Amino acid sequence: MKLDAYLKAQQKRVDRALDRHLPEPKTHPAVIHEAMRYAVLNGGKRFRPILAIACAEALGGRVRDALPIACALELIHSYSLVHDDLPSMDNDAFRRGKPAVHKKYGEAFAVLTGDALLTHAFHILAQGANAKILPYILSELTHAVGSKGMIGGQAMDKQISLAKQFDLAEISYVNIHKTGQLIRMSCVAGAISAGAGKKWEREIALYGECLGFSYQIVDDIMDGDGFAKIMSRHEAREEARLLIEKAKRSVKPLGARAGILTQLADFVLNRKE
Repeated sequence: MKLDAYLKAQQKRVDRALDRHLPEPKTHPAVIHEAMRYAVLNGGKRFRPILAIACAEALGGRVRDALPIACALELIHSYSLVHDDLPSMDNDAFRRGKPAVHKKYGEAFAVLTGDALLTHAFHILAQGANAKILPYILSELTHAVGSKGMIGGQAMDKQISLAKQFDLAEISYVNIHKTGQLIRMSCVAGAISAGAGKKWEREIALYGECLGFSYQIVDDIMDGDGFAKIMSRHEAREEARLLIEKAKRSVKPLGARAGILTQLADFVLNRKE
């Protein structure tokens, strides 16, 4: 299948599942449930949940087994964006062309919305993930998004912004952790849901690590930030290209089943937004 068709089909599938999993907007107290839905159902590309599904399928798993985990990943991603946009963090007024949650609902409700989305992600896992893999998924996921993962990357990013200076090691840490860890975890979650075994979990983790790091380098190039401030755009692009080639090599033994994963890797490198 061509990637465009695959992305559209899986995005619709994930959006339907997210709509089912999120509380109805009129559920009391309505303000928090409206804000949760506003934060999530706002036109996101669903790259992380689609990545989880694609990895599961490539390793012989079923979409229905990966879908609850995929939705949990998207809620965690959404919570991180709500908190990132806050005035005390990146202070962004808009998200995907719409007012950020704190602009629409106020700063206090934005904090609570992020908290609620993170909590609800684990509720979805508890209700929908296979009981045999649930402890393993929770262990891997909490590590990936905790203080040694995504939150650690966000903390370093904030520290750098306050200091107004950084070096290659520091910005690499931010890229690998703030963005890269959740992308890596999306791939690993797909492998775990498929029961792929330790060998393929390691290979798919490498694929995800390379994808995640490259994803943020491309963001840096587009934003003129991070890597694009400490090396030329050409050098940064070459770093991203080498990571993508490494990602594709890690899944090459899957043969034809790696088709979508290979296309997703190229998509990361060549995206324009």
